[in-house]
Amino acid sequence: MRGKITKDGVGCIPPRFVLWLWPFLDSIFSWWLGIKPLRKDKLGTINVELRQYRGRPLELDDGSEIKHGDLVIELHLNNAWVVHQRKAANSPAEVFWELTSAFSDDLKYLAQQLVEERFSPEIKALHGVTPFHAASRRVGFTVLELPDSLWKRLTRFYLSGLMQTYHFKGAERLTAGAKPLVVKEMWMSRLKLLERYSP
Repeated sequence: MRGKITKDGVGCIPPRFVLWLWPFLDSIFSWWLGIKPLRKDKLGTINVELRQYRGRPLELDDGSEIKHGDLVIELHLNNAWVVHQRKAANSPAEVFWELTSAFSDDLKYLAQQLVEERFSPEIKALHGVTPFHAASRRVGFTVLELPDSLWKRLTRFYLSGLMQTYHFKGAERLTAGAKPLVVKEMWMSRLKLLERYSP
């Protein structure tokens, strides 16, 4: 069932023979969505995209409300950073801890950018979809389940391809067990980002 996107999520791992397409697809999506590196040197863990929130109203763990039409920063993992780090790493755990530390540093950098108004003052929150939801909680994000939908299954399929292509032993980790990749939403309000990560 590999390569098929089924309703229960089983078989949502792309077949290896098509994975050569994933870097190309990733670059096309990044261009189409206007995703750009957070740091000018492009060496950080975070790429960003500005967009308006189109979902249902949400209340985050700090009491902040996110409403339809609010401006948010969509966070995307910089896969080039992962590729660079994995060349020197000895294990997935080493890459993971390096990622967590570097991601926290980039959140501090992003908080400073907001304070200096390098981004619109209308931004209400940070948002992302990630398989690293346990780590997301540790760095301060509210983690929510994604509603079951075709979009969720397509996102899981696409991220599974990225994991296999870019991450340390990603193919082995995804194919070793029967459970599909679990992806969830992560949210952090502007207020919480500034309280937690501003200098």
